[in-house]
Amino acid sequence: MPRVKVTIPDPLLQVAADAAQKAGKKIDDLYEAGIAEFIEANRTTTPGSMRSRGGMPASSPKLTIEIPEELFQEAEKLAKRLGKRRDVIYALGLAKHVKYDANANVDDNHGHGDSSELPTGRWQSSESAES
Repeated sequence: MPRVKVTIPDPLLQVAADAAQKAGKKIDDLYEAGIAEFIEANRTTTPGSMRSRGGMPASSPKLTIEIPEELFQEAEKLAKRLGKRRDVIYALGLAKHVKYDANANVDDNHGHGDSSELPTGRWQSSESAES
């Protein structure tokens, strides 16, 4: 399985860690499910239809996750087709899977911050999986 470095905003990491612990799974498992769901939901999405979000905070933690080769290749194809970086696809997939509301106010019941905490960026072929 490919090992991929991902950047994840602190609030999303906390939500994902809590969800993983509650489900008795690893964050890798949540990423895998989230990426798969995101790919399926966006099979017919056009490149211009995904609006960019704010940049990833420089202090965001970096994790190395393992996902199946087939899922990695599908995410790579979707990222390229949409003109988005792979980590954007991964973050959006994970956020949707754990029901992380990036647009929620920190004072509301979700308390997860705003959309500036999710990554943005264009796809670049130089981003490759690490073995």
